[in-house]
Amino acid sequence: MKCLLVLPLWSESRTIYPASGRPHLDLLLQCLGYSQIVVRELEPDSPFDPGEVEETFGLVLIQADSRNTHGRLRRSVLSNLGLSLGLDGQGSDRLRVVGARPLYDPSGIPSGFVIRRRGRIVAFFEQPLWNLRMELVHIIRTLLHEEENFRRPRFDLCWLVETYGKTLEVPAETGDEDVAQFQLRYLPDGDCAVMMSSATGVEFRNRLRSQLGTQIYALSPRPLEDVCSQMFKDANLTVAIAESCTAGLVSARLSAVPGSSRFLMAGFVTYSNQAKNRQLDIPEVILERCGAVSPEVALSMARNALRSANTDLAVSVTGVSGPDGGTKDKPVGTVYMAAVSRRGGILEYAASFSGSRDRIRLQTSQTALHLVRRLALEYGQI
Repeated sequence: MKCLLVLPLWSESRTIYPASGRPHLDLLLQCLGYSQIVVRELEPDSPFDPGEVEETFGLVLIQADSRNTHGRLRRSVLSNLGLSLGLDGQGSDRLRVVGARPLYDPSGIPSGFVIRRRGRIVAFFEQPLWNLRMELVHIIRTLLHEEENFRRPRFDLCWLVETYGKTLEVPAETGDEDVAQFQLRYLPDGDCAVMMSSATGVEFRNRLRSQLGTQIYALSPRPLEDVCSQMFKDANLTVAIAESCTAGLVSARLSAVPGSSRFLMAGFVTYSNQAKNRQLDIPEVILERCGAVSPEVALSMARNALRSANTDLAVSVTGVSGPDGGTKDKPVGTVYMAAVSRRGGILEYAASFSGSRDRIRLQTSQTALHLVRRLALEYGQI
């Protein structure tokens, strides 16, 4: 089945945390049976008629512009679907769409609606789509199960696995029948989504889970920063970030999650050697002898960030994100990372990423989050 995702023009480029939740939204939709997602961008507050969408699309998701959620776009969608507004129950002064299933945000406020029209499901979102994903998934599943010819999707389970941009190795004893029941999807952040059927044998799933262990960081599609944030909050851990080549990207990803002030204490962007020396007290002799892009400097950055911010955990990154600046010994994509804890735990990682500058920076930020995630796990086991 196909899904059409209708978004305001440029809305995905306004923030590091896309309103649609892509690419994790794509994985959620695939678990519902929508294997092809097509994106259409609209000029701000342009009208849209879901009835004019090709019949091949079984699902249409429409994201309102955050600057004008009740404007022309919403009115045109309501009109073309033959819907009207009414009060949301007795004693309420809030409006809801009559004849459609409301989408409620976590606070219980109507923030969109879902309806079946002409053989397809249409959903409209007044808040960022990703914020309403659980409600949306529940309603879509209900509507799909109401169909007489409903067939369970081939892949309705999704595990997210840490792979650092490398190929995931499946259990050696995987048989042909098992291979037919799962699919690997490699993500832009360097990790892998394992798509499986709930019909996959329990023995195989247990074997896979045992082999991957803590490489599995989510049993359903969600960003790594969400996973880490929940871990830090649950364990009451504080974090500091020291960054060079990512220039604040790791901190930005964590701070994009609501409630991040509970754990994110400090972020140091030390792009130049002078900044590393002045802000993080990295000795000039280490910078001169080892170079700014080195495991020694990465570890020193993490340790000094931990001490300066007085946190439980700290992680650092330093590298060459390109497109120039690389050398024979340290080509573009060379990145060194380190994570340390107040209790003396240390994790280090040397990466050799490939691709564009943006892709190297994204994979670096993902790996840095994995290091601090793993250290948080170890921290809790001591």
